[in-house]
Amino acid sequence: MLAATSPAAGLLSVNGTLIAEAVAFLLMVGVLWRWVYPPVMRIAEKRDQAIEAGLQQAQEAEKRLAEVRVEVEKLLDEARDQAREITDRAHREAAAEADDLRSKARREAKILSDQARVDIIAEQDRALRELRTQVGALVVTAAARVLGDAMDAQSQHKLIEHSLQSLETPPQ
Repeated sequence: MLAATSPAAGLLSVNGTLIAEAVAFLLMVGVLWRWVYPPVMRIAEKRDQAIEAGLQQAQEAEKRLAEVRVEVEKLLDEARDQAREITDRAHREAAAEADDLRSKARREAKILSDQARVDIIAEQDRALRELRTQVGALVVTAAARVLGDAMDAQSQHKLIEHSLQSLETPPQ
């Protein structure tokens, strides 16, 4: 209250307290400047450097990631092309093999068909010979019954030959 009642007292009066406070303040700034500020600044600079290095590493990682993505896409495209080529080749080979198998099966079927025709013709000739022999024997037997007497071997042979010739030539 004294400062407010004294006519010489202004807003800031210079007295011992002010000087002591100013000296204390300057001592505190000096102590802080000498022993506290440098370590704080070193820590702040290290932190800035670490942040800068982290950002740089992040940028490099992004750049490498983009390069890797491009490389992966390139490799995937190549793999797709190779897979498509392998599939196409497999289809072509399968189609060629199927054609080969079909043609082989046709050749074998033709061979079997031709062999069957030959076998049928041979069987038909054999059956005709056997039938002629049986018909000849039946003719001789029937003729012997009709004639009532036994025929000798030469007469039987002539009768069989004559009967076979008449069977071979169709009646007109």
